[in-house]
Amino acid sequence: MNNIIHKIRQIYPVSDEALQALLTNMQVRYYPKGTYIVRAGVTDRLVYFIEEGVTRSVFHHDGQDTTTWFSQEGDVTFGMDSLYYQQPSIESIETLSDCKIYTIHINKLNALYETYIDIANWGRILHQNVNKELSHMFAERLQLPPKERYEQFNHRYPGLINRVKLKYVAAFLGISIYTLSRIRAKK
Repeated sequence: MNNIIHKIRQIYPVSDEALQALLTNMQVRYYPKGTYIVRAGVTDRLVYFIEEGVTRSVFHHDGQDTTTWFSQEGDVTFGMDSLYYQQPSIESIETLSDCKIYTIHINKLNALYETYIDIANWGRILHQNVNKELSHMFAERLQLPPKERYEQFNHRYPGLINRVKLKYVAAFLGISIYTLSRIRAKK
């Protein structure tokens, strides 16, 4: 669980006791590449901590898939509507590689928030960071030309371009695969 522990402590200095309580309440699961761990239209109350592998959050609409987020080692992922509002998820989460993921039910995580202030603070800061990233990515898609969006992608997700299909990156950046190929060829 080195990747998960490292990322948690990078976000907030969670105590050994609180971290042990969190880890004790998790279950390890292995998912092969191409598995939808969260499905649009289904209510899923689990939080997924990625120890190994890469996932993408994706919206399916009119036969088109739009990648909205990537998660990799140490990251946390989940369907927000399901987790917080007990409603079917509006997006799916797909594994882009074989993944080793630790899961915890939201009810157990909420109980840990109430027991350990450092876990609650970690969760708060994690959400603040994600909201900030979402805001920046939204502004980038509206304001930056494709080349600069690609540069921001590489800054935000170092090395990920070599681990995922380019069509997912192009969809994430809001550009065509041809534009992405031209940008990459000029580097």
